Amino acid sequence: ELSRLDVVINDPVLRVDGRKGIVDLMLSRQIPRNHGNEREHLVVELKRPNVKIGKKEIDQIESYALVVAKDERFRGVDTKWHFLIISNDYDDYADIKLNAEGNKGGVLFRFTKNMDVTVWLKTWSLLLTENNHRLHFIRDKLNYNIGSEQALRNLKKTHAKFIEGIKVKEDEAETVD
Repeated sequence: ELSRLDVVINDPVLRVDGRKGIVDLMLSRQIPRNHGNEREHLVVELKRPNVKIGKKEIDQIESYALVVAKDERFRGVDTKWHFLIISNDYDDYADIKLNAEGNKGGVLFRFTKNMDVTVWLKTWSLLLTENNHRLHFIRDKLNYNIGSEQALRNLKKTHAKFIEGIKVKEDEAETVD
């Protein structure tokens, strides 16, 4: 068995079929909680709006998740992995998986034996609705409400050197949200 020092960390992560997986977007953050080494990764697979998410697309995102779950470089690290596939719509196969027992909120698959890996399916409309709700919740809880006039003043003050010489008509400035 290899020790942590023997593991080559710069090799690409290969899919189950041996091919190199290329993800559309990967975001990472270190979570400032009581454990300084806790990390969270979001891997996003974007599909064209006219592509309904079905078995082929779900197999693709799940294969990425399973490869990460099996990769020795990621074992024993306090990390949460979220794999998200997004398009405008999904087919009956995806609907059955989304409504399987224990799945809710867009979860397709969850693995927590050796590490925390969750695979999500979201439509653009659901994603925008959830985040709009989150925005309003935060605004309400923080009692934070900035008007367009105040936002423009702040933008001009903060980024003056980048917008120098740009003129905005007053009626256009009032429509900015």
